[in-house]
Amino acid sequence: MSTVLARRDLLAALLAATALPGLAHAATPLLPDLDRAAAARIGKAWLAGRPDIGSAALARRLLPHGRGPDALPALRRQVSEDFRRGAVFVHRGWRLSETEGALFGLLALEG
Repeated sequence: MSTVLARRDLLAALLAATALPGLAHAATPLLPDLDRAAAARIGKAWLAGRPDIGSAALARRLLPHGRGPDALPALRRQVSEDFRRGAVFVHRGWRLSETEGALFGLLALEG
């Protein structure tokens, strides 16, 4: 089984990982193939350029209507808009939208 996530699955995986704070410490991880250490490194790199943002503000920015079923489609639209505007975050060769970087940041803060 490959541990590589397809681009279309990355956002869903990040949202699922940030769906409930503390899931990173669950006995049975929600996303067993997600390299949490790597995800935290990406999140910390994104956060390094934004030292004044905390988890509550970031969650409000990314998920203004909560973490319900409408969150993923809204995030997908945000990601598409980020790429259209050129709002990207590059980390070790990975080109992510600002929204994806922010989700990694939220995962790092909440994990």
